[in-house]
Amino acid sequence: MKKAESLPFSLETESVSSWLSQLSELDAISSGMELYAVLKILYRIGIGDSDLLSTLDLLSPSILHVSDKLYSLLVPAIAAEGSVNPKSRKIARLGSQLLRSHCLAYCHAAIDQPLTQDRKAHAIYSGLQLAGLTMRMNTLISERQSMTLWQKTAELYRIAVEEKLFHSAISTKVQAFKPLQSIVLVLKRNLLFALFEPYPASPERISWYYNLAGKCAELIKIENTFDSTNTYYWDTCENKPRKILPNDPEGTGLVFDIEAVSRHLLEIAPEIETHDGYFFKLRQKLSGHQEILDSIMLSKPKVHYFAIGLTAISASLKRLERIFKINRISGQPAPAASIRDLELTPLDSDFKSASPQHMNLSQRPDKSIVTDRIHLQQAKIPNYYLGHAKQDGIATGRPILIYNEQTKPKLGIIRESLSNTSPSQQVLIETIPGEPKSISIQSLSNHFEAITIEVPNRDSSAFLPPGKYSTGDQLIRSDRPESRYFLKKLIEENDHFMHYRIVSDY
Repeated sequence: MKKAESLPFSLETESVSSWLSQLSELDAISSGMELYAVLKILYRIGIGDSDLLSTLDLLSPSILHVSDKLYSLLVPAIAAEGSVNPKSRKIARLGSQLLRSHCLAYCHAAIDQPLTQDRKAHAIYSGLQLAGLTMRMNTLISERQSMTLWQKTAELYRIAVEEKLFHSAISTKVQAFKPLQSIVLVLKRNLLFALFEPYPASPERISWYYNLAGKCAELIKIENTFDSTNTYYWDTCENKPRKILPNDPEGTGLVFDIEAVSRHLLEIAPEIETHDGYFFKLRQKLSGHQEILDSIMLSKPKVHYFAIGLTAISASLKRLERIFKINRISGQPAPAASIRDLELTPLDSDFKSASPQHMNLSQRPDKSIVTDRIHLQQAKIPNYYLGHAKQDGIATGRPILIYNEQTKPKLGIIRESLSNTSPSQQVLIETIPGEPKSISIQSLSNHFEAITIEVPNRDSSAFLPPGKYSTGDQLIRSDRPESRYFLKKLIEENDHFMHYRIVSDY
């Protein structure tokens, strides 16, 4: 067989083994870089008569060993500083790219190489296992999950289903893979870990959540309908699964029920929640926030005003700040119109008053801001509110600003969009402690609006538009070029925002 172009070996056992023997003398970073260079070629190589799968199997033990070494190098620094420090960024990117490229190479073999059914099942299984490890590494280093890997995962899933390999038992020699020995269990683990999203957790807890997702994989039930309130959907075109909404159309993706997972999390909650602040939020998320909804106080709702989406929130914050600033400079008192003068409507099927209103927040009596009203009831659990409003676009995961003429604005996230037969819509809102401010950011060639949350004596955070960011990236304020923010740790991300813990240099 001819030596493959640019590879340091030919695709034969002896040649690969000889090269790996030389590689074993290098340290983890150097050998990782050599392996990464090879994998970048392998996941694009023209297969022809070459046995790519056998080559990948020969490389796997070394790649997984190096990956574990890189992971171990990162954990102490991240645990000590709360994020990837500048010295560790090279290791972080190498660790992620090494696993990602190895996964893509297995996907290439499974999709493009003519294989027997057993070997194809093995290639799919290995690709999905590596996709899971890549997700774990990306979570550790605060990187958004790879959309390319989700797309490849979808291809592997479709092949496994079409060729009846989905439930096949897989025999593996890789120790890290042995707990889950079927394609369906590995995919379930990956989907569940994607729902966990334990970005705020410590490095040790991230690994714990990954292992927990593996242990809970067998509790997930694959369904044919969207009936259950615990049902999630992965439509194989999106980059992660999501909660099924009442008006979702029937699709061709994967529908799965996690009710048994939620019950298991409830059983272990007393032991875990004493030392893990994230576990409660995760448990609420997976169970539809039912405990929080059950704790809503039975009181008259208070009227607030709201804006939805980062663009609208930014505009509202700047407008409110401008009005209050003018009032301060002119010596006029703060707007005096009282929320108590607004009519409150009972929470019944005739709830029709949550419509656009004029809020008198102006230094001139003949000027006002057109706003939308939301009626809020507080939960016993701090920072959660049940809102009733009448407006399209109030969807789960979207950021929302709530404010009135008596209290400071609060930034929140819509955690649940609840079905309701009345003209109004019910939503559960979690507010983020701290003072929200809108700032203009210049990052490389991009210019965008961001929302910062400042909390005294604690790290600030920022809500950014979805995009490609990495820890350590600097954000320069357009109005203060001398002031810079640095992204420290990813807290949460979705299609509407990316929430980072940040530090400043001033």
